[in-house]
Amino acid sequence: MTPNRPPVIPATNAPSNGAADHGEDLAAAIDGSGVANVVEGTEKAMQGLFGRDSIYLLVWGLQVGVAALSIPVTTRLLGAGFSVVTTSLAVMQVLVAVGVFSLPPAVQRNYREADGGAAARRIVTLTIVTAAITLAIAMATGPYWSGLVGLGKFSAVLHYAVIWASLCAVTFSAMALLRSRDMLFAYGLVSLMQSVVAVSVGVLLIVFVRRTATEFVLGEMLTQGVAMVLGLYFTRPLPIRRRHLKLVRDTLKYSGALVPAAIAGFLLTASDRLIINHDLPQAMHIQVARYGAVYNIASVPILLLGLLDTVWLPRFFSLANDTMLSKLLADSRDALYGLLIPAVLALSFSAPLVLSLWLQPKFHPAGLVLVVVTISVGGFPMAGFFAANRVLLISGKTGPVAVCVVTSAVVNIGLNLILVPIWGVEGSALSTLIAYILLHAVVVRFARRIRHLRRPPPRRVISCAAAVAVAVAATAVPSHGLFAVARIVATLVSLAVFGAVLQQLISPDRETLLVRAVGWANARR
Repeated sequence: MTPNRPPVIPATNAPSNGAADHGEDLAAAIDGSGVANVVEGTEKAMQGLFGRDSIYLLVWGLQVGVAALSIPVTTRLLGAGFSVVTTSLAVMQVLVAVGVFSLPPAVQRNYREADGGAAARRIVTLTIVTAAITLAIAMATGPYWSGLVGLGKFSAVLHYAVIWASLCAVTFSAMALLRSRDMLFAYGLVSLMQSVVAVSVGVLLIVFVRRTATEFVLGEMLTQGVAMVLGLYFTRPLPIRRRHLKLVRDTLKYSGALVPAAIAGFLLTASDRLIINHDLPQAMHIQVARYGAVYNIASVPILLLGLLDTVWLPRFFSLANDTMLSKLLADSRDALYGLLIPAVLALSFSAPLVLSLWLQPKFHPAGLVLVVVTISVGGFPMAGFFAANRVLLISGKTGPVAVCVVTSAVVNIGLNLILVPIWGVEGSALSTLIAYILLHAVVVRFARRIRHLRRPPPRRVISCAAAVAVAVAATAVPSHGLFAVARIVATLVSLAVFGAVLQQLISPDRETLLVRAVGWANARR
């Protein structure tokens, strides 16, 4: 499932979101005569994007990290049974996409600090209704669709997954309102509950109750319920009365355009596992488990890009100056390219070591290095996609978003059907990469009709291409003896470069730690 889409807010109607630094950035960007100082304003906004907003990214990133760290534990405890967890998670994700009805963006779009976010709080209530309807329908039809996902009868694990999805949908809307209010502590507490605590409870149930996927999903479901209660406590949803029906109609009309994109986004990232499950019957469970486990590792850069998109958009919406907005969209995109270069290289250099630690030997981790690299380099087209997608969302053009994501999902499914029988999980990874490239291309085409963003500098494009070439070439380098040491050193250097680039974005006037270290080394000579 793709991260929740941020609100579609026209720049001329952007509400206050309670984040004090947003207004300060904008005020600092306007000189005494009321003319925007575009360069200075964009620099301050960039520092905010990679500074204050990054705290929310770290909170979301914690969930991604915990999910990744749980893999070596759950795969070892459950073995081939981990495929049931993977498939149950896929069911949960698609039901979340339906149950939440893309209402979190509407929550933020309708938030007004002046009235305490009354409309937004009622939309959280609306999410409870849509989630409950989805829960009822999914439960009633479970015996009919459960066989289609490869789990046979509508068992207890699927019951738990359906309930988990409904709880998660309500939690997401509550967290959207917490983000609009800039309630970082409450936001972090709810996130911690549905990530660290949830995984811990699931693992404890496996260890002390029964080693089945059912126990793990039950733990996730129960803890998600606690996270939902916390979210509702902090947001205090308001009742919907007859006089609020217009708000309900407008909200459902607005959010409905994003639902196909959310479901297609899920298919784009998860349909490959269903096809592997169908087309590799000889080792069905182990192949699904292998790909599901490695995908969670390889897609970390793409997941973080999606999460960053959810926490960045309020700052983009707060910019009323059109020139500054265009510059910030392009500059932030290029900055992400710069961060992706060392991040993808670090992942490719460390892949053999990470896979050997993360996966059991029977999962044949050495044969998955190319899969990791193939999926992770998809971060480059996805960074371009998110930048162009912001143009569409800010302008209110949600229809093209759905068209583009649905098209890419269909292509991904078609390519998987062709390539998985031929190349197995490697073919699935290649299908995903091609779908990401296509998604970038079509969204950029739509976005250019609305707002012209300058193209990335040629040097940056060449650097990205070189990074992809090095990452692919690194898959042929052995991972034992001195080669292993060289991989570790290259990983550490890549991470140091990543840190230096990030520090430069947050504090451009300060000398980076990497530059200081190089200067110190030269002085010692």
